[in-house]
Amino acid sequence: MALTFYHGHGSPYSWRVWLALEHLGLPYELKVLSFADKDLTKPEFVAINPRHQVPTIVHDGFALWESLAILEYLDEIAGGHRLFPGTAQERARAWRLIREDEEHLDGKGLTPIYDELYKKPEGVAPDEARLEAGRRKLVEEMEYFGRELRGDFLAGSQPCAADFVLYPDIAYVKRIGQKKPQSKLEGILPAPIAKWAARIESAPYFDKTFPPHWRS
Repeated sequence: MALTFYHGHGSPYSWRVWLALEHLGLPYELKVLSFADKDLTKPEFVAINPRHQVPTIVHDGFALWESLAILEYLDEIAGGHRLFPGTAQERARAWRLIREDEEHLDGKGLTPIYDELYKKPEGVAPDEARLEAGRRKLVEEMEYFGRELRGDFLAGSQPCAADFVLYPDIAYVKRIGQKKPQSKLEGILPAPIAKWAARIESAPYFDKTFPPHWRS
């Protein structure tokens, strides 16, 4: 099986796929693309993915992008029901959790904070009311996901696709808290989510996937 994984360090969408690849133990060739060097817009990559985005995989000549489609595909080629384990109802629950993370924790909590602190023109102060609303939403959603744990992880004793989707967002909460004190995100993780994140981070493959520019 020839599988090539195109990744960009710092992309939460690409990070979720890398964690899943490692968890499944699938062999792959890693190709890291540079956002700064505009690798995603170069003709050789656009020929593979006309949307010029990561993550992208090429498996036996089949190119696929969009992280959730990739997670589903990896689950299929790995033997099925490992990223989306259990009964039809349990797998549906995993998809629900994924969409809740994207829509609520990320979309209404994390993204507004990121936009205020990283995307505004230099010298323009962040909107404090928007930051506070984002913080409140993050706390609300992290407490919600803490209640959704079924043992060590969201689906039981092993991480599933929903864990790999949620973790990069939580990592960004931690990262912004460390780098942007005005975010007031440092130490905001509820205890169940902090312990859950530590379990993800204890995986033997985790350090391999950690963004190298985050180490400084």
